[in-house]
Amino acid sequence: MASADVERVERWFREGDLLHPFEGDAPPSTVDLARAIASIGGAPLSDQDTRAAELAERIGRDRPLLFVLVDGLGCIFDELAKPGGLLAGAEGIQLRSVFPSTTAAALTTLATGAWPAQHGVPAWYTHLHRHDITATILPFVERDSERRLQEFGVQPEDAFVHPSRMATISGHLRTYHPRKISDSEFTSYQRGVAATDPYDHLRDAIGAVVSRLVDEEETGIHYLYLPMVDSAAHRDGPDAPATLRALEAVDEALSIIAEKVDGRARIAVSADHGELNVTAAEKGLFLPDDEIIDELHTPPHGEPRVPMFCVRSGREDAFAGQFRERWGRNWALLTLEEAEELQLFGPKPLSNLAAERIGSHIAVSATRNVLIYGEAGNRVSALNGFHAGMRSEEMEIPLLLA
Repeated sequence: MASADVERVERWFREGDLLHPFEGDAPPSTVDLARAIASIGGAPLSDQDTRAAELAERIGRDRPLLFVLVDGLGCIFDELAKPGGLLAGAEGIQLRSVFPSTTAAALTTLATGAWPAQHGVPAWYTHLHRHDITATILPFVERDSERRLQEFGVQPEDAFVHPSRMATISGHLRTYHPRKISDSEFTSYQRGVAATDPYDHLRDAIGAVVSRLVDEEETGIHYLYLPMVDSAAHRDGPDAPATLRALEAVDEALSIIAEKVDGRARIAVSADHGELNVTAAEKGLFLPDDEIIDELHTPPHGEPRVPMFCVRSGREDAFAGQFRERWGRNWALLTLEEAEELQLFGPKPLSNLAAERIGSHIAVSATRNVLIYGEAGNRVSALNGFHAGMRSEEMEIPLLLA
């Protein structure tokens, strides 16, 4: 018999308050997009990858591909794109992000072509169970001290276990990342031995891409990562003037690239997730000295929009009772087994690695609420934009073809 919270989540799906990552009439997913891009680069598809094959044909295989990942560019920005720019004028295909709809999970999916249920990088704050440490996984630091994970005995191959499909592309691959992350543990894992051009400013990214595609006539797949929209949306909110300026700057850059490339390459633009504007009243704090922490092996991890918990054996009922009494109005608390049965992280079964890193329970919400672990006034609580949940604003992402 399903629990009351499972029934709540199922009702949220039925009524459209939440969007399931792949069930029902869901459009193609980030998984399909990742497999499509890898297949254009020479990686084989299985007979079950029909949606990926269709996306690959829509993108095209007749010329080099510039794939642009604009972090945070959810479909909520569709109506805000400047008329006449590339974003407004491109052919649009709606996609759906993975859950959690967060950079860490989605970019690992783009690298691997696997669901979070398989690749085991479920959140920005990922608990590495085998090392008993909570990592800010993409920056590759311990969450609280921000010391490098290597200082705790964690190597990149311990964190990013699932093979990168992008790194196995048999044709030419070149990536373009901001310099500070161009040789990070994650980007190195993602691209393998492929070449990379770091950039310091958006104008430098334009110049590098145009030089490679036009002046040097490079073939293959070129992957450009742009974090500007997401950074502004987190800081100021997705509808803030600073975020719209970042969107305009990205659109202008892509329009310049398209003009310079002049059809020599296909340009495909997508995102990892969307964004939610969260008010002060919708922010809840999970304080480090809260008595409910006594029920846990380790402080909450995951995301403010998808808190994850490792509850002590035998304390499950006590934890669930306290959690629902305090936060149950806006949050449904699910056991790992219930989340797996609902296939929130992707098709069953969960890999052992994913199960360990998620923990025993997760919380999901159909509202805009967030639960932030840390002291009052911490830097996460000062943010105005959040994502990772299953609301349409978070899950709906575009694939734009020019």
